[in-house]
Amino acid sequence: MGKRSSLRTNLTNTDHESVSVVVAPSRRGVFHLIPDPDNTLTIGSGVLTLQLSADGENFFDHTTTLSNSSPGTQTAVALDAVYAVRFRTSTADGAADPNALIKAYFS
Repeated sequence: MGKRSSLRTNLTNTDHESVSVVVAPSRRGVFHLIPDPDNTLTIGSGVLTLQLSADGENFFDHTTTLSNSSPGTQTAVALDAVYAVRFRTSTADGAADPNALIKAYFS
């Protein structure tokens, strides 16, 4: 049985970090970026970079990014030996959603 989670992220602030989510002992994560359904804001040109951690404290950038370039797609990532994940806003867009959601499913 998988674990579902939603992370809020600020696409208007460069280097904003979402809260981290413990994913151990999951082996796979699927992530989907959507605007907050309660507002009419968009993802715009904001880009999020996935960060991984083996101990929950020290995070490093992964090659996976989420953006509006392919809306509606899901990004799957192998999570072997990963304890926690979070997302960092690597490209900000001042007109984008400050409460965008990352829907995550871990299995």
